[in-house]
Order: sequence, then structure tokens, then C-alpha cells
Amino acid sequence: MSFLSVLLAAEPAKAAAQAAPAASEAHGPVADIVSLFGSFGVDGPHLLVQLINFAILAFILHRFAIKPALGQMEERNRLIEKGLADAQAATQRLADAQKAADAKLNAASDEAAKILADARHAAKAAVEAAKAEATAAQTEVIAKAKAAIEADRVKMLAEVRGEVSRLVVETAAKVLEQQLDDATRGRLNEAAVKQLAR
Repeated sequence: MSFLSVLLAAEPAKAAAQAAPAASEAHGPVADIVSLFGSFGVDGPHLLVQLINFAILAFILHRFAIKPALGQMEERNRLIEKGLADAQAATQRLADAQKAADAKLNAASDEAAKILADARHAAKAAVEAAKAEATAAQTEVIAKAKAAIEADRVKMLAEVRGEVSRLVVETAAKVLEQQLDDATRGRLNEAAVKQLAR
């Protein structure tokens, strides 16, 4: 039964309902309800057709308008919740990355301070070692210089003694005006050396 056939059938039903008010009493409680609605100006067949139209319209709206709109709203809500969850996760990851970066920075700072302290300690130790080495080298140079000076002094003293003894011998030879033999010259040298040693 189509929608148009229901509408066309409603007109004769209306006329029949108006023509037989007395017959409705014979049909029972349904007829009583129809006559009650008729007394208030409600036409039963038109009301039935309008209820069917409303049901069809409600079904169509629900199926093709409300349900897709609700689906889109749910999808948007889901996307918004997902976006909020992603934003919160990104914020948490950012906070974790910041903490990790701070920890790495602190570790690098501590490592740099340790390296700097080690470098200062090593530099101080190197300076102390260089000072000790320089002091040892200085002491060695001074000792060698003293030894060289002493050796030169001893050598020069020996040379001076030898020269003085030779001069004494020559002077004595001139004084005595004679040539001295080797034995006499040796005695005079020894005597001169003994005199110089005092």
C-alpha cells in the first residue's frame, strides 16, 4: 500500500465515519474512540496518515541525517580526544626530553669540572716537577761549576807553583851565576813549593 493510496482512501473513510455515527456504537470500543476523537475535531484517517508520514520522516531523518551527524560528532569527539591525548603525550615527551637534556648538561658540566680539576692538578704537578727538575739541574750545574772552578784553581795553582819554582830557580841561578844541575834544581823547586804551600 503506497502513501498516495492511503491518502486517497482517507477521504471516503472520512465520509463514512461522518455518515454512520449510530453504526459506530455497534462496532465496539474502537468505534467509541473514533467517535470521541471526531467530537473533538480529530479526523482518524488523516491522523493515521500523518502518523505514518511522521514515522517515515522520522526514519528517514534518523537514517540519513541524525545518524550520520551523530557519527560525525562522535568521530570529531574521538579526533579531539586523540588530539588532546597526543598533545598531552607530546608535552610529556617534551618534559622527559627536557629532563634528559638537563641531566646530560649536568653530567657534561660535572665532567668538564672534573677534567678542569684534573688538568689543574696535572699542571700543578708538572710545574712542581719542572721546578724540582730545574732545581736539580741548577744544583748539578752549580756543583759542576764548583768542581770545574776547583779543578781550574788546582790546575792554575799547580801551574803557578811550577812557574814560580822555575822563576825561583832561574833567579837563584842568576844570583849564583851558575848553572844548576838537575838535582839542585829539583831541591830548589821542592823548597819553593813548600814555601808556596804555606
